[in-house]
Amino acid sequence: MMRLMPTQEELPAGSHSISFYATRREAARNMASFLRGARDRGQRAMVLTADDQMLGLYRSEVSTQVPEMADSFLRIAGPHARTSPEGLRPVPEVMEFASSHPEGATMCGDTIPSFLDRRSLASILVYEDWFDSLRPFYHRGLCPYDLTHIPIDRASEALRRLAKAHSHGVLSSDPNPGVRFLQLLILPHVENPPKENLGWLAQAVEYGLLKQDRTEDGIELTPRGEYFARALLALPAFVRRADAVVLNRRKGSGGRVEGRPPPVSPSVG
Repeated sequence: MMRLMPTQEELPAGSHSISFYATRREAARNMASFLRGARDRGQRAMVLTADDQMLGLYRSEVSTQVPEMADSFLRIAGPHARTSPEGLRPVPEVMEFASSHPEGATMCGDTIPSFLDRRSLASILVYEDWFDSLRPFYHRGLCPYDLTHIPIDRASEALRRLAKAHSHGVLSSDPNPGVRFLQLLILPHVENPPKENLGWLAQAVEYGLLKQDRTEDGIELTPRGEYFARALLALPAFVRRADAVVLNRRKGSGGRVEGRPPPVSPSVG
């Protein structure tokens, strides 16, 4: 079973780990923590990203927290796992970096959430199973996942499979209640579930938001739970929209909101 860790920094050598986040800022903080762990272990690190904005956030956060690792980023075009006759496989840069550091290195590709949708989810889950089958190895590997990009109607299956395909994990600390609710689905598949969350899990089952899956020894969202999760995930965007209306009215704009509110991912709806 997957073991939860308090921070990305503490993810051990030899781990194939997963880290959840809900905002880009949280993702950047998580990455800096992960690279701090590489520094403390004396490992070289490679982080692949295809997102210029994310790359800027990473560099800003790392320059403040762990400047020694500022050269760890590699900008690539497209996902870091590409189609092959055998299914999704890492781009050559990953395999070359790993083989050039047989003593162990810290590696991360952050592009899966950018390309994750209902069509790609199945192949991504198979890829995670394959990658986990490569252990034992000396490397520290991290797979960051944006919880708000996982299709709600597939969340039970996805989180169960992801937990089984990773040795360690770090939960999101985002206060979004939808994020906290979805992470309850992971608890039956970890060896050290937080005690404070088990009570919420029991209540969610009691209220009919989750149901026990006896065949998989896990938890599934009920239809009511799916509606609940969608509503909770949309709440922060709704609040920001309302705040913008109030602010514009105070500025005398007649209630017109400038710009667009942060969108909820189509895969969540």
